[in-house]
Amino acid sequence: MTSAIKSFSIKAWNIEFHAFSTQEREHHHSQVGASVGDSRGDVKLSSAGFANTCTSVRETVVHHHHQQQQQGILLVSVPLSSIFQGEPLQCFDASDEMGRGVRVALADYAARCLGRLLPLTFNSGGRSDDQDSNSCGSLQIKTMGQARHSNNTINIKTSRRSQRRKMPGKKQVEIPYVLERTDCLVAQVKKEDDEAAGKSSNESVLQCYLHVDFSSYPLESMMEQNLSQVLEPMLSQLMSSLTTTKCFQYIATVVLQRQLRAMLQPPRNNVNNTSCATTTADDSTTEDKYLNAVAFIADNSILPRKSGRSNEPMSSPPAVPFASPHSDMLTRVVEVEIGCYWRRYLNEDGSVNKDDSTVDCNDDFNSQSMQSFDKNNISNTDNKSTTSTVTIRGMIIPLGVTLIVGGGYHGKSTLLTALSMGIYDKIPNDGRERCVTHADALSIRAEDGRYVNNVNVSAFISNLPTGGDTRRFSTRDASGSTSQAANVVEGLECGGSAFLVDEDVSAANFMARDGRMRAMIMDEPITPLLYRVNGLYLSKEHNISTVVVVGGVGEWLDVADAVVLMKDYVAYDGLEKARSVSYQFSYNHVQYAGRGVVHRLPWEVKEEKRPNATIDENEDGKETATLSPLRRKPDADCMMKKFRNVAVHLLDSGASRLWFYPDDDNSNSFGCNDDDDGIVDMSKCSQLLGNACEQLYGCGICILWLMRESTNHPDDDINDLMKRLEVALDGSGMIGLLASLSKGAVAYSSKLSNMLLSNVAHDLWEDSGFAYRPRVHEVAMTLTRMRGLTFDILPQKHKEADVVSEEDEQKTKMDALAKMWNNRRKSRINQQHIGVLVDALIALPARLFGLSYQRSSRLQHLRYWVTAFEKAGEDGRARMAGRVMFVEKDSMLRMVIPEQCLTDQ
Repeated sequence: MTSAIKSFSIKAWNIEFHAFSTQEREHHHSQVGASVGDSRGDVKLSSAGFANTCTSVRETVVHHHHQQQQQGILLVSVPLSSIFQGEPLQCFDASDEMGRGVRVALADYAARCLGRLLPLTFNSGGRSDDQDSNSCGSLQIKTMGQARHSNNTINIKTSRRSQRRKMPGKKQVEIPYVLERTDCLVAQVKKEDDEAAGKSSNESVLQCYLHVDFSSYPLESMMEQNLSQVLEPMLSQLMSSLTTTKCFQYIATVVLQRQLRAMLQPPRNNVNNTSCATTTADDSTTEDKYLNAVAFIADNSILPRKSGRSNEPMSSPPAVPFASPHSDMLTRVVEVEIGCYWRRYLNEDGSVNKDDSTVDCNDDFNSQSMQSFDKNNISNTDNKSTTSTVTIRGMIIPLGVTLIVGGGYHGKSTLLTALSMGIYDKIPNDGRERCVTHADALSIRAEDGRYVNNVNVSAFISNLPTGGDTRRFSTRDASGSTSQAANVVEGLECGGSAFLVDEDVSAANFMARDGRMRAMIMDEPITPLLYRVNGLYLSKEHNISTVVVVGGVGEWLDVADAVVLMKDYVAYDGLEKARSVSYQFSYNHVQYAGRGVVHRLPWEVKEEKRPNATIDENEDGKETATLSPLRRKPDADCMMKKFRNVAVHLLDSGASRLWFYPDDDNSNSFGCNDDDDGIVDMSKCSQLLGNACEQLYGCGICILWLMRESTNHPDDDINDLMKRLEVALDGSGMIGLLASLSKGAVAYSSKLSNMLLSNVAHDLWEDSGFAYRPRVHEVAMTLTRMRGLTFDILPQKHKEADVVSEEDEQKTKMDALAKMWNNRRKSRINQQHIGVLVDALIALPARLFGLSYQRSSRLQHLRYWVTAFEKAGEDGRARMAGRVMFVEKDSMLRMVIPEQCLTDQ
């Protein structure tokens, strides 16, 4: 069998097949396994493409005497114009964000359908379901994920006891998230007719990569004939499934989530132009189309899962459907624009009937239950809708500092888990498909033992007893507090919009310190996160919201802008009670090391340079002080000597660790004594899909691309590199990154011939089968956790606020001063008018009851009354309204205002 690509057609489908010969691609996985060793728990793989694995168990080497199996890759593709027409086709061809989401959802649905239709087995005697058939002329077609899981199962005869006790192979588990993937995608391909005529127009094409196991065929024509016999019925069923109402409900659910997520808050690139005066969640200056929220949780959502290791929703009962609290601050009724076409496939509240969904992994994929294939049956459906919006009632997590409080086992962590997973689109009937979180929200926790290099943690840690410089902090074994501080700073570095923090998995000394410990330890080097959250939100540079699950430290009540109280799995608005408790136990009068009021330290560095502020030189050589992340980039010398030519490999069965090793047959180490170099531990990155090693491998592919881009753009810091990666992924997808890493491939091309040139693509097919697209935040986490990789500090960039001339700054101060005096004059005039009115109101009952009053005494109390009202907020005014009394004393009517009202807030 030659290794050339064979092409043929089956109706509207185009098929490309490539068989791997045993000498086609010699890889070095056997050397990789020898260098890793059993201590890393990795499977030692042999070389030669997709060749069978041979290993020794208990010093017994078993040789396979049966006919050697060969393997190959199938690329099946079909233009969407052959499946849809009219309005559906226009939706798939749209170039906006909604069109991108529609294509990702269609490809994910097609991949799930293929997972139910495959594997298929065909032998010389005809089609068979016996997957263990080894007869001559047999072939088996699988998805890339099925092939990966089956290849990882080593079936070797060691004893009679092991023959009797056959353990089933690990079954591939479907995840309830809709992500872009490399094995099934909708690509934009140039039309052949237009390309031949010299025109440049693209068409949307559904492409699916499949894996083939086959034994030797005497004739290549027989091989193609048998492939056609197996593929034709399967592709017909797949095409039929893509035209059903169930498929379009699936896509409409994804469209709804993306549109709802876009309504949460304005784009983050306007952060620097937004001025925040208070840490309140109510901001009336923002446009009405945004919710000014971190997340949205719809009513009747099922948040709990069946178990801690399951992604399936818990049945209700016992699960309690979510209900938004009776609160004007937290509860919203939103109208989401999804278009008339997608609106017809959803209920009025955006939900999907459970009986109409096909996403249950336990349901048998029965082609008889499908509609007969007709590409007009969707566009001519009778269930047309004249409206384009769905109305959803739910609870928002507002901008600012939000606390989730409650007793143990009352649903606090379950709610936070739903928020952390709200960054992904979910499948219908997952229970959380109408719960969305801003795409840049990050989970922050402690990571004992993580690798840190050149991170500015001076905002949280300073004055170490060892004399270490926390402005450029580095360690190979971080503690709980230092690792969580590094996570916060790196979250700022890569452009996070909100931090999701759980008290249970955080370092206690990093979260808060009570008054007794402050009095006991005066020179504590750690500034808790509690003292920084308000400053982070008020910061014009970062404007970071924080959501914290609290159950044991009451000082967090002093900094809250919103409080969600969980009781018996029901959410309540606990802000009023939290403020009452905070007022009784307030420590606002305590000063923290002379740097400001405790719990509310500002983030920006003032003119007086603080001891723990980083002093750095900008591009003009002037020294600047900052608590913010420094501009870091991968060290060029380290990249050229240590990570110049590397490949990526999954460790620990792909659960949580990656290894970047030298892609050189003559070298298995980085030329240093540290065996951990190149290893990345992502086990505690909770927003990385734990059951999907495919997303972890996707991070590895992005790192390989970033290493090349970092060398080509030496002035780009980590944030700049992540922006380049985001543009590349939005433009050509994960498959485009694979194609760009191919030898001799310059531009994006999804053709099989171009993919075969890439060693990274071969490694992907062998290691994980396919890859999911990760967020750039998880890619940044992978990069900064790579052991042995060092980072350089780049000069700080000029900011718009720094280039303002002294004259403009002086003019701004004068305008602000003039505005302040005008407001004071208006306030005095209003006080005089109010004084006349109150004088009349007080004089009337005094004359009725025959009492006298002193005008000077009334005016004196009136001034206090007006001043207190100006200084108090709405809540303070409401409380004061019930405390002001008119009492009779010495035959005179006096206005009495308690002292605590005058000092409130």
